[in-house]
Amino acid sequence: MDPERALPPSADGALRPYLEHFAEMGGPMQRVPLLALPFVLGRSETAGHTIYSSKVSKEHAAIVAVDGRYAVRDLQSTNGTFVNGERVDERVLQDGDIIHVAHVEFRFRHQLIVSGLVGTRVTRPVEQTQVVEADQPDSLIRGAQLLDELLATEAVAVLYQPIVDLQTREIAGYEALGRGTHAELPGDPEPLLRLASQCGKLTALCHLFRRCALASAARLPRGGSLFLNVHAAELADPSLVESLAALIESNSTGRQLVMEIAESSVTDVAAMGEARHAFRSLAIQFAYDDFGAGQARLNELIEVPPDYLKLDKTLVQGLDVSSARREMVSALVNVAKGLGVLTVAEGIETEAVAAVCRELGCDCGQGYFFGVPT
Repeated sequence: MDPERALPPSADGALRPYLEHFAEMGGPMQRVPLLALPFVLGRSETAGHTIYSSKVSKEHAAIVAVDGRYAVRDLQSTNGTFVNGERVDERVLQDGDIIHVAHVEFRFRHQLIVSGLVGTRVTRPVEQTQVVEADQPDSLIRGAQLLDELLATEAVAVLYQPIVDLQTREIAGYEALGRGTHAELPGDPEPLLRLASQCGKLTALCHLFRRCALASAARLPRGGSLFLNVHAAELADPSLVESLAALIESNSTGRQLVMEIAESSVTDVAAMGEARHAFRSLAIQFAYDDFGAGQARLNELIEVPPDYLKLDKTLVQGLDVSSARREMVSALVNVAKGLGVLTVAEGIETEAVAAVCRELGCDCGQGYFFGVPT
């Protein structure tokens, strides 16, 4: 059988793919079963699903079978086909992927048929529900509306985790950890930031998290720096420096601000050097976060040394029983000291690990042993 003409499985208990979308803003979600492949989306009356819009080509895109999997293929449309915000010619689909045909949005889904008839009671198999965010909006359009509500009402909360001087056990600072509080959006920052990125609202959300973190830091005990996170995508955004300058103006706490940048996002030495210059012009310090979580970027560390180097918890946890990890951390600490960089060991959960970090020369520690985020 031609794989392009293969039908989706329809036996009882089998997975049947479908598309779901909101035909009208504020209306109910509709499901479009993919009963035969290729399944064409377009303006033509002969399409598998007709979209009445001048922005949509007559045969705009198609859902096809490729090597036993489902994919969306652009049919040389005028306005393009997008998957999760990225324009594609062809892309294998995962459950939950968002497809945009011009301005019309669909979510690709699999459905477990209980009775073998479309429209009867359905449940999703466990392996599917494990990979789909249960609290994500069903529509990016709806997600953007909810994010606008979150931004307008500042529906976020900030938790703070202490960073402790390993020699004196005094507070050296606090890391601010943002959370969403909107009832219809994820509270966890990772899926929330991912949704914001897809909706073009990442910068605004990051700015809000930092503003709220600085404003509510007044409740913290006096003393110590305030560590705030910077998303990788912000480094190329000109508005970052402007937003940080506004933070400095509103900083009535007198705390030193430290911007945390994930090690994985530090890939361009020249760009990072420019960012460091901008930070220092505002008297802001910065840290490489999660250092060692992936491939430790020693070149960036040497060429553009930060003020702080935060060692990832995967290096720190188990230091008391792993000689190999002790050697790795000792080497990183020695490199940092030679550059005048302070080290922070993350993920400390026991007195034994804290003692080893102190012996190896780490300056500060962070983790549940010293305090949970509150």
